[in-house]
Amino acid sequence: MYVYIFVSLLHILRYYNVNYLLIHLLDNMITSKNVFYHELIGLYSEVVKSSNKFLIGSSGNIIDETKKTISIETENGVKVIPKNISVLHLLLPNGEWVEIEGKILVNRPEDRIKKRYKRV
Repeated sequence: MYVYIFVSLLHILRYYNVNYLLIHLLDNMITSKNVFYHELIGLYSEVVKSSNKFLIGSSGNIIDETKKTISIETENGVKVIPKNISVLHLLLPNGEWVEIEGKILVNRPEDRIKKRYKRV
């Protein structure tokens, strides 16, 4: 059903010759290049490195984010992961895995849009 709606939307946009709207819609999708500027809540994540050995391997959906922590809903309950000591793998909606060092994310989520990041 979603594919049909998306294809119908494409036909409408092409018919009315407003391709710039389509480009704008596709630019707002979360990718590995712009993951820092998007909301992380709802993404599946896994802790792959941490100075706290009990956090390594924790995985689940991100349910909350503060300036210094990320809350992950795991099978055993909610775990609060400090950003500054962890490295996370995030599963993006397009199926791509991204590795992010938590030190980069130490900031309020709403302030990340203003911040500039160097490409690595």
